[in-house]
Amino acid sequence: MSQCWFTRAHQPTAWRAHEDDGGIYSICRHCGRRIVTWGRHRWSIADGLDMSHLAETVTGRFLTVLDSADEFVVRRFTVDHLPDEEAIEAFKAELRERYGMDEPGSDLTLLDSADKKAERPRKAPPMAAPRAAPGTPRTA
Repeated sequence: MSQCWFTRAHQPTAWRAHEDDGGIYSICRHCGRRIVTWGRHRWSIADGLDMSHLAETVTGRFLTVLDSADEFVVRRFTVDHLPDEEAIEAFKAELRERYGMDEPGSDLTLLDSADKKAERPRKAPPMAAPRAAPGTPRTA
């Protein structure tokens, strides 16, 4: 079994193709299947039904709480019931506070479907390599 089968997180190869539907297509480096993304946040199998993309294209504007470390959608909120942009900004502030997004170490990100180029989710910092003990030879 490939890594993406367990994690459900496909990793694209360097090859990319931009299509007329707005999607960016690539090949998963783990399973070798054709994958697609809209917005570069999450890659999914291209030869199937992507419910998240369907919801994005059919419904109105919404806000998504995303766990960027695990690339997992925590919750999605519609904002059609809010009267104006000021009310939407207040709702965003409420969600940031409710989910503790501004706290240090939080992996949660708030995405707005109205943003053309949404902020890319933060990735966890790479683990530092262990230091060699003093007096031991270093290897390349």
